[in-house]
Amino acid sequence: MDRSTGELINRLSRLEAQQASLQRNNKHLRMMTGALMLLCGALFTMAEVSPTVPETLEAQQFLLRDNTGKLRGAMGILADGAVGLNLSDPSGRTRVTVDLASNGTPGVDLYDQDGKVRATMALGDAGQPGLGLYGPNGHLRTSLDVPAAKTPGLAFYKDDGQPAWGVP
Repeated sequence: MDRSTGELINRLSRLEAQQASLQRNNKHLRMMTGALMLLCGALFTMAEVSPTVPETLEAQQFLLRDNTGKLRGAMGILADGAVGLNLSDPSGRTRVTVDLASNGTPGVDLYDQDGKVRATMALGDAGQPGLGLYGPNGHLRTSLDVPAAKTPGLAFYKDDGQPAWGVP
């Protein structure tokens, strides 16, 4: 009986070792299956995201911010129907504006580092072009325009904005 008891104990020890090995293998198999399912889920999710750029993007206003979140530009429609683009320097001062008035007349304004308008270019209601250059105090110093009669005009102004010379 000692022999069969010894064989039985031997056999039970081998079975316990095999069971422990199977449990380790089963744990590894479950981890590998979970990782594979996670990877498949990620790939499926990534496949659903379209890398293409949309053909259209619609809004009444667009804001442009730098990497610190500071507003550097804006484009939008005002309540009166005018459309405008405003670009600012890193200090937040407006430096360029491009606008289209509600009546359809376009204009471009350039501002200095102090935020004062220094140059303006625009078209009037009938399409007549005009250019204005301003001094540091904000007064008009030079203007060039072509009125409806198609006779160009050139004018120079004093520091205080009073006319100095002009033709016609």
